[in-house]
Amino acid sequence: FRTSISGKKVKILLDGNYWEIGEGPSGPDTEIFFDRGEEYGGEEAIDAFFNDEEQERFIEIWNNVFMQYYKDEKGVYTPLKQKNVDTGMGLERMAMLLQGKKTPYELEIFASTINFLKENMDKDITKELSKEEIKASQRIIAEHFRSGSIMITDGVVPSNTDRGYILRRLLRRAIRHINKIGIDEKGFLKALNLIIDGSSELYIELEENRENIIKVVLGERKKFLETITRGEKEFLKMYNKKHDKIDEKDIFKLYETYGLPIEIGMELAREKKLVLDEKKIESLYEEHQNKSRSGSEKKFKGGLLNHNEMTIKYHTATHLLHKALQIVLGEHAKQKGSNITEERLRFDFSHDQKMTKEQIEEVEKIVNEEIQKGLEVTCIETTFEEAKKNGVTGLFEDRYGDKITVYSIGDFSKEVCRRATC
Repeated sequence: FRTSISGKKVKILLDGNYWEIGEGPSGPDTEIFFDRGEEYGGEEAIDAFFNDEEQERFIEIWNNVFMQYYKDEKGVYTPLKQKNVDTGMGLERMAMLLQGKKTPYELEIFASTINFLKENMDKDITKELSKEEIKASQRIIAEHFRSGSIMITDGVVPSNTDRGYILRRLLRRAIRHINKIGIDEKGFLKALNLIIDGSSELYIELEENRENIIKVVLGERKKFLETITRGEKEFLKMYNKKHDKIDEKDIFKLYETYGLPIEIGMELAREKKLVLDEKKIESLYEEHQNKSRSGSEKKFKGGLLNHNEMTIKYHTATHLLHKALQIVLGEHAKQKGSNITEERLRFDFSHDQKMTKEQIEEVEKIVNEEIQKGLEVTCIETTFEEAKKNGVTGLFEDRYGDKITVYSIGDFSKEVCRRATC
């Protein structure tokens, strides 16, 4: 890459590898590839590799991004005060190469699930599909179930916005493909459990959250099957009303209003011998995504705005609220963020469905009762291991240092707290 500098502004002309993702830090990028040998292609593979085309011989296993610049919303680059190297390795690709596998889907984390799908798919249904279509469905099911399970463990729940929207799309795509190859409900549950089994040694939280993962995924399956049924009915209504016609805006409307996946809407259109422009639908989808992102950027940032009497009271209230939510909803209702100002507090937590009026009232009752008791609030510094021995609730465990702060409210709540200072 080349740079030309004028004052504090830096304009970058790209002649090689450069990493950026919209507004934010960026820099030149080195990529490390492993040559799997002529078995995966000769000169044609080498030519394809250097022309940035699809090939199987050279596998990227590592990269280093030399973070040097900040790209602002206007596309102007300025040098970063603190430069660093952002490095990442493909763990599964490395395992694949070391084990002599052709793809990551042959690794133990996926193999048992894919073998189960091969043995239990409905042969009458799959005889209409090509081998490549079947293979793609099996891989999508295994990978999306694994990704979705990890997201659920991290406290994400299916929704129509932000991370919840990504999770919903992953799960629904997996559900669609598991139906596509004819796996019944019993097999669906078995495949999901096999994925959790395969990854639980790497991610021990999966085993700890198995019950909740299954509950969330089965709930999404039920909703999705209802969505498909409703969506197909609305498609036919629209089709008949428009005298046997459907356009790109209609397909997107079915997605936006009824949650019918675009690919299913397109499939329904093809069954009616209609030819639609996928690029038009993609542009409508991108416009929708941009609106969602803009909405996300306007949300409150997390944390405690300042320390005064009112914000300290609200901070204590978050600990009371967290404990009350776990009493009413279950231990899975864990804090995922908070924002506190002098006027109000906002508390984000994980739960797989909307709270009922009765649940909200019960949480309010518990919090108010504890406030009325005038419990002693204490704050001490200790080690994380010592806190665990004493039954202190911990969040964000991988972010703790040698010393932690334990915030206690009587015997009601004892939590590790990154906001409090003793």
